[in-house]
Amino acid sequence: MIGQYDITDPRTLTCEFCDQEVTGRVRVDLYGGALMVCQACYELLKDSRAKPYSQVMDRYSMRACGYHVSRKIAQIYARR
Repeated sequence: MIGQYDITDPRTLTCEFCDQEVTGRVRVDLYGGALMVCQACYELLKDSRAKPYSQVMDRYSMRACGYHVSRKIAQIYARR
């Protein structure tokens, strides 16, 4: 466990959100999909959760789930 993160991958790999080589990745589960992301992307996604129609969340949804954010799912997750 590193800080507040539960699931980490400490190897040097590519962030699945920004495609940069990073040391250590964190698993982010949203909209029924998951990505292993760097700490910077983790913070960006955490801050963007309340904005389900933002470009950041749409990009996450496309990469993790293979589809654009739907209004119904976005409204459910925005209330959490």
